[in-house]
Amino acid sequence: MPENNVFDLYGRNNADELFAQGIIAIKDIPQSFKLNDKQDIQRKCAKSGKLFISKENIKHFLNTLHPPLYFMDFETFSTAIPLYDGTRPYQQVPFQFSLHLVEDGVQKHFYFLASGKNDPREEFASELKKVIGDKGTIVTFNSSFEKGRLKEIAESFPKEKKWIENVNDRIVDLLIPFRNFHYYNPKQQGSASIKSVLPALIGKGYEDLEIAEGGGASLAFLDLVFEKNIDKKKLKEDLLKYCERDTEAMIWILRELKKIVE
Repeated sequence: MPENNVFDLYGRNNADELFAQGIIAIKDIPQSFKLNDKQDIQRKCAKSGKLFISKENIKHFLNTLHPPLYFMDFETFSTAIPLYDGTRPYQQVPFQFSLHLVEDGVQKHFYFLASGKNDPREEFASELKKVIGDKGTIVTFNSSFEKGRLKEIAESFPKEKKWIENVNDRIVDLLIPFRNFHYYNPKQQGSASIKSVLPALIGKGYEDLEIAEGGGASLAFLDLVFEKNIDKKKLKEDLLKYCERDTEAMIWILRELKKIVE
């Protein structure tokens, strides 16, 4: 299938009908065929090869961010059989975070990567609590994931509930301007994920990393903990580089959005 085919339409509804009519590329969808608003933006961009940008909506989003800015990302693993008391089958257990702090033009990086076979959640929360601060916007990409993991930690470790509620209240989702198509580049091929947005917006992705997606990170961590005949030093370095890329990528994306509205 070519790039920007009908199965790349946001939500994928209409794709089967169009394909049955012999229409493969989004740019070939006739104007008379009714699409929803987001899909119509895709059609316009595919036909013109140009970006779609709503500066007003991007400005509104940027105005929801209040310094200092924290850029936060978690890595998790899940297993069919729970490894720790108080967890359930397939629960996403956080084992790593990356946190970039940008304040007064200065950028700092903090991280945590669990070691050993013990339940990492309490130490994960403790280390995050040390570096997250109690004010400023926390930026994530697809915030429901991080919020969900923090809520689960609060349920399992009630003493952490108060500061976790503060953290969740301060989270702003960088996915919003892309999910709402306030910015759309045909190179995204209908996806608003950070793996699609970053190369479309910046021209750089994850291709230079040994670990390039979350599933690979989960398996790498399990190898790090349970396997013996592997290069654990390199595996640890690869995990740290991947998670750091996620939070640094959010800084790059936000910087480009600011340039667009300026």
